[in-house]
Formats: sequence, structure tokens, C-alpha cells
Amino acid sequence: MKLGLLGEVLGHSLSPVIHEKLFQKLGISSTYELIEIPKDTFQKDLPALLSSYDGLNVTIPYKVDVIPFLDGLSQEARTIGAVNTIGRKEGKLWGFNTDYTGFARTLSRIDCDVKGKKAVVLGHGGASRAIIQCLFDEKAGEIHVISRHPEKVDRDFLSFARQRGVIIEGYDSLKVEKDNYLLVNATPVGMYPKTGVSPVSSDLTASFAKVVDIIYNPAETKLLQDARGSASNGMYMLVMQAMAAEEIWMEREIPREIITDIVEEMTQ
Repeated sequence: MKLGLLGEVLGHSLSPVIHEKLFQKLGISSTYELIEIPKDTFQKDLPALLSSYDGLNVTIPYKVDVIPFLDGLSQEARTIGAVNTIGRKEGKLWGFNTDYTGFARTLSRIDCDVKGKKAVVLGHGGASRAIIQCLFDEKAGEIHVISRHPEKVDRDFLSFARQRGVIIEGYDSLKVEKDNYLLVNATPVGMYPKTGVSPVSSDLTASFAKVVDIIYNPAETKLLQDARGSASNGMYMLVMQAMAAEEIWMEREIPREIITDIVEEMTQ
């Protein structure tokens, strides 16, 4: 199979390494490429790409923009309103969202039960919709999305958030409080090469019982260094969503022991 990751800037991506490890372990000859498309040529270039690949992952800023080019959406992609995986079903192009699966498994890994508790998500791009949907489905007591410019949040995201009871606020609303439970960083702040910075203060981070940073490079961001409770970087989520995408493309389940091996190799 000819597979790839579609995005605008992909130099930092570890996705090819993860998928190539899987190909080696399964003994298959698939390829996985990085496909960078600038925003100004996206509409023109996408149709040709869709016809020349067997499957694609999609990352920022195109998780919503690809939807009009697809023939159908899976239930989770339709509910979330964003696509991170494109595959074929009976000759038709379908969109899926495996970020949801990856995030749900990350919460399970750090023994994070958000039911009835307060969750704070920093940022509203990329995987934020899948994260919010997962928190909503897990019956979080409060979901707060923090934006540097809450007044500029686009209408589609605003509608998505309001339907799920999400509170959208600015960073000045964040406080050290007893009911702080889960903090999720869905912004690029702290990502390589601009490491050593955090989107929030050390005291605030330390007030949360659980912390997830979806950044995976570096493995330990400043945010995670400041965490005092159970924490996870984005590597586990990245591997889990990648394996879920491969299961869609291959139309078969990947043995759990292979997934475990890949997670261990990527987190060493």
C-alpha cells in the first residue's frame, strides 16, 4: 500500500518511523510518506493526491478542510467534525478520526477517570475536537477550552463546543483550584525546536492531578516537568492513533503485542 501523512509543515513528524516499524514487524512492503501542501494550493492539489494514495493521515491545518472532498464519514468523524485518517470503502473515499481512540487510550494508561471532574484543554486546533468529544463521552463534569483569543474562535468550533457544554475562556481565567483534575495541552507551545517553555505557569500545572501533553518531541516538555500527578506525553496517543489508522487501511486487527512493542521502542 502507498500511504502518507498530509499536512502543511511536517519536518518534526515521527509518523513514518512508527508506520515503518509496523511494516517491518508484519513483513509487508507498504510505504509511508510525508506530504506537505501549502494552504494556497491545497484545494488544487488535494484531488490528485487522494487518487494516488491508498490511505492518508491528515494533520493540522487540514483536518476539517479535507471533509468536502470525501464521499463519506465514519460516525466518530461526523460527530467530531474532523478527519485525521482517509481510507477506501468499496471504492469510495471515507474519513475517520483515530485521534479519539488515541486520546481515550492515553487517559486509560494514566488511570484518568474524568467522570464528574474538571478538565481543561489548552488550545482549540488540531486534535482538540477529538479530545473534547472524548471528555464529553466520558462525562467530564466541566470542560474548559482555553484560547489566547477566545473572541476569535471560529463559528464552527464555537458551535461544536457549545453543543457539548464547553466553556471557552482566556488564559487569564486559569487559577490554582482544588477541583483542577485534568490538564491537556493541545497547543504547540513547548514543541521542538522551541523547547523549555510552557503555555501555563508551573504552579498551575502542579495543581492538576493528571496532565497530558499531546506534544511528543521532546518526550518531556516543560509542562510535563512541572506536573506533580500522573502524566503522559503525546507519543502513546500518536502510536495508538497510527495503529487504529493501519487497522482501517489493512482491514484487520493488529496483534496487541506488536502495538506494545512499538510503543516501547518509541518511548525508549
